[in-house]
Amino acid sequence: MVKRVLLSLLLVMAVPAVLPPPAGARPPAVVFDTDMDFDDAATLAYLSQEHKAGRIDLRAITVTNDGAGLPGRAIRHARCLAQRLGLHDVAIADRTGGAPNTFPAELRQLFDRVLTAATPGCAGDERPARLSASQLIRKMVRADPSTQIIATGPLGNVAAALPASASRLTTMGGAIGVPGNLCCGTPPEFDGTQEFNYWLDPAAARDALTRSRGGVRMVSLDAANAVLITDSFIDRLRADHRTPAAATVLEIVTHPEVAPLIADRLLYWWDPLAAMTAIHPGHVRFTTGRVDVVVDGPSAGRTILSPTGRLLWYGVAAGTTAFENRFHATLNAGG
Repeated sequence: MVKRVLLSLLLVMAVPAVLPPPAGARPPAVVFDTDMDFDDAATLAYLSQEHKAGRIDLRAITVTNDGAGLPGRAIRHARCLAQRLGLHDVAIADRTGGAPNTFPAELRQLFDRVLTAATPGCAGDERPARLSASQLIRKMVRADPSTQIIATGPLGNVAAALPASASRLTTMGGAIGVPGNLCCGTPPEFDGTQEFNYWLDPAAARDALTRSRGGVRMVSLDAANAVLITDSFIDRLRADHRTPAAATVLEIVTHPEVAPLIADRLLYWWDPLAAMTAIHPGHVRFTTGRVDVVVDGPSAGRTILSPTGRLLWYGVAAGTTAFENRFHATLNAGG
């Protein structure tokens, strides 16, 4: 018991929270690693507002083509959203790592249409950036080792950037005490214990969790299941969407192809919750445990507690109302 308490205290000291900086202090540097799903786009809208408020310094958006976003189209959406959200000086890059599993094609096409509709008038450049995503992460971390990474897709970019030593990795992924969320045409040979992000590239997830030199916080489904997208929140956003960030999120969740998925209770604010808890501690309740990722077989991508796993923080609960209040208020800040 004493040993566990000491390990927990050491982990707390190794995993600094991103707090609003004192007056005159430089805001913490952040890299947002994303696969440009619908909720990744909502997360970028949220982060743009935190950036403008001076609570973070969003320096880079790194896109993986191994998740929900289609190669070329995913970086196009990142560029178009950055333009719409006023993130003109943020570096953007992408990378295709060859993940062993593939996001359902029908959903990839659907979310491509949704994000295209959310960025009207943007021609969009689909060409890769000069630096790959992993190279850009390494560059940012070398320039400022206190940089924190918020990752909301499969972890191929983060794993490929190792041994970059950011001060903290906050990752949306995993499921410890709850079922996984594979659905919608994923192969039947998998047993359903996996969360999507880690299932797409189990080896990269394992590498990123176990080899990251900074502290790791995993916002798993145990916590994220508390933030279902509801009609009541959409109605609230519809009544008050004063900024490009709020308007962008509203357009995404009211898209005619997204509405049925929300009605069927399939969509959550997974990624905005992860980003928020990286900036404002308290929205997710964490506990410590040694977490490992199964890399093959029917349970590939499953997160398990194991004596040989990485000691990290993982989410076990989240406050629904507090999250929704801050999310809505931040999206509308400055409107």
